[in-house]
Amino acid sequence: MIACGRRCCLCHKFAGVGMECHHIIQEAEGGANTFENCIPLCFDCHAEVGHYNAKHPKGVKFSEGELRGHRDRWYAQVANGVANEAPADYLELDRALALKIVGTLGGYEQMLHFHEHDYGGLYPQAVEQRLIAFRYATERPDCQFFDMLLEANFAQLKDAILNYKMAARNRIWYERDGQSGIPQEWCRGEPAAETRFWEAVETMNKKANGIWDAYCSFIREARRRLRIEIDNS
Repeated sequence: MIACGRRCCLCHKFAGVGMECHHIIQEAEGGANTFENCIPLCFDCHAEVGHYNAKHPKGVKFSEGELRGHRDRWYAQVANGVANEAPADYLELDRALALKIVGTLGGYEQMLHFHEHDYGGLYPQAVEQRLIAFRYATERPDCQFFDMLLEANFAQLKDAILNYKMAARNRIWYERDGQSGIPQEWCRGEPAAETRFWEAVETMNKKANGIWDAYCSFIREARRRLRIEIDNS
């Protein structure tokens, strides 16, 4: 965990306690429980690496040599203390991208919604529209940071927004007079419907706070690594 900085050796996302040690050569195939035979991965990458079905191949399987290569390069970058800083020639591109992302999301005052709003009430539809604009913008192939640690923080922000949108699919569909929210009529129906309402509120509050936490981490990393002051007003 120290060698990788608790970041996945494949996607470089900070995973905290959400890390797993993958056997490069599986124990069933004679692989040892050693540092050399281990690659630390986040849950998502571990599932992708470990669940490849050789009987029904689709895509390209991770080889042992490839896994070791990813791991060793990442260990070296963490050990050097400059983990993944972008070359100086690319700093301006990363700075421009960071400012574009903040602008698309609306800055601090707009993002504060995800920290302060209680999803038991309604809120402006513009909140959801900003997230849709963000997702469209970040699907572009040029929407990627050269600085790999910043890219990892950006990946966490994208994941948090995706998790929020997936959770909202069956919970937020009230749209009227520029407002969105969980259907209020659930509270006026059967007890089961009211229970569903409050469970939906709890879920959306949690997912919204996930966006806020990821956004704050991204801003802190962008300011530190790109040496820019981001106007969050």
